[in-house]
Amino acid sequence: MDRSRVWGRAPLAVMCVGAVLFLSALLQHTRELLVLGEITGPLLALLVDGTPALALTYGGYRLSRTDLPPRGSWTVLVWSLSGVVLFVAAMGATFVVRIAEGRTVAEPTFPLLVAANAGGIAGLIAGYYNARAREDARRSRTVNNALAFINELIRHDLRNDLNVIRGHADLIADADPGVVPDAADADTVAEKSDEALSRIETSRIIADTLVGDPELEPTDLVPVVTEMGTRTNDAFDATIETDLPDGAMVTANAGIRSVVDNLLENAVEHNDADDPRVDVAVTIEGDTVRLTVTDNGPGIPDDLKESLFEPDGEGSGGGLSLVYTLVTGYGGDVRVADADPRGSRFVVDLPRAESGSAAGT
Repeated sequence: MDRSRVWGRAPLAVMCVGAVLFLSALLQHTRELLVLGEITGPLLALLVDGTPALALTYGGYRLSRTDLPPRGSWTVLVWSLSGVVLFVAAMGATFVVRIAEGRTVAEPTFPLLVAANAGGIAGLIAGYYNARAREDARRSRTVNNALAFINELIRHDLRNDLNVIRGHADLIADADPGVVPDAADADTVAEKSDEALSRIETSRIIADTLVGDPELEPTDLVPVVTEMGTRTNDAFDATIETDLPDGAMVTANAGIRSVVDNLLENAVEHNDADDPRVDVAVTIEGDTVRLTVTDNGPGIPDDLKESLFEPDGEGSGGGLSLVYTLVTGYGGDVRVADADPRGSRFVVDLPRAESGSAAGT
């Protein structure tokens, strides 16, 4: 989904922490103003602990505008909260020491607020760079594995296409002189040649998406699901049922074919049911188009769900890692859940596009 319009919970939580700290500082120094009857001291104190609180609030807003995935934003939130707790605990420890020494601790709220703000900002910055480093490393592994996966896939599919082309070309070449070649052979050669060229072009588009320079455009998801469903049905002994609207335009590119293909292939390859079945549905919900792929297989253990889309996780030879990278490259989201009564359900949310509208890159 478009990150410019969707607020994540973690950035919002960071903003709330900053807002609470600022309001606490404002309340504290307003009371001081009423007690002291002069404005200079309380105003300077508000600048000292209120400004960092506003900076923390702005940091949460900026976090919502980054390209970090939700788990990265949660990492930043945890680091920021940890910084608040750590700095406040350290400052509080100094008060405990003073009390133990019999000394008076005056106005503890002000230094505690300063410590909380400093810890929140320090944690926010450290957490962001930690999450960014993790995401860059994850993306690097994903791209390397996904490109290797694409290379193997293209080699396999192109080899099959070229073998078919070669076989039918031999039939045409071996025809008796003066005998018109079978039109079906010529049609097959042309069809497989077009498919081979299409695979090469699709691999280029996928590579562009993986390295973060995609050209996105309105793409109808429905014919893609129909085509991939038919192909999977022909290639595997499984029942593919679809529930599709007349059309569902998403902001994507030709790589969306690999998203659907890998999800369907994953659903049938790991299905141990006596009657393997995959239900595919496309629904339109406001600005989002949702693709749901549900199978009746063994399901996915809870301890593997978090790492399923990682390049070194349990994702079907890099296929699910490729799915994650492409979907997030389109500004969407993919997740997995349990199906009822058994099996897995993969849910892909993609930004909806109007037919003929311009898409961002």
